[in-house]
Amino acid sequence: MECQICHREIAGRYYLDYWKNAVCAEHHENGETVFCSSCSSIMAKKSQYALPDGRYLCSVCRAQVISQPDQISKIKKLVISRLIDEGVRFQDKKLESVPIEIVNVNRLAQLRNQPPSITQKGLTLTRSEISLGGKIFGSTPKMSHQVYILDNLIKIEFAATLAHEMMHIWQNENQIKLAAPQCEGLCNLGSWLAYNAIKSSKTPYFLKVMQENPDPVYGDGFRHVYSKYQQVGWEGVLQLARSRQL
Repeated sequence: MECQICHREIAGRYYLDYWKNAVCAEHHENGETVFCSSCSSIMAKKSQYALPDGRYLCSVCRAQVISQPDQISKIKKLVISRLIDEGVRFQDKKLESVPIEIVNVNRLAQLRNQPPSITQKGLTLTRSEISLGGKIFGSTPKMSHQVYILDNLIKIEFAATLAHEMMHIWQNENQIKLAAPQCEGLCNLGSWLAYNAIKSSKTPYFLKVMQENPDPVYGDGFRHVYSKYQQVGWEGVLQLARSRQL
């Protein structure tokens, strides 16, 4: 087995990433290696692309970063199409009125009113408006949304983050208030759908990460909602959410 750092045959202890890339233990323990923030490939620290927020991208992922309006539009259409196919409906059918802004980690933290975190990749802000007459007659509020997504995400990661935020929009528009694990678990079911909709060699990796996430909200929440999905399908899950029984 060849070390990815010194390119010599590994004779002793070593570290192995998901992609079967190996490095001598001494390189990793001496701080000579980092992991790609997207695919977790292990790589030499000095030779890779370091982002200002402390993330690193391997050369493969760097070439797949989503940043252009036409790229965002194509992914948005794909994600919404898959959600609609599963029975997810929005006030603005194709969410054409919903802007998507790519922001850095500090801006995202400011919007969330929380310390910066590279694990937080998206945010949806929703405003609800209703006229006085609408209040009197019990009309449904008209809602507007703004989606923010962390910069330097690759296509499959961007799509999954966007699908997650779209499921927040669906919950907001249906005035569904769930406990955090059910709320985020349902949103992650949207991410799961996006991962499976995009043909990528990285799909199994991202699915594994989500399925094994130890976080009690995002991880346990997803596994709970996914188990419901396996029993009753998408429409059943949506109905359980509407009835607050998810």
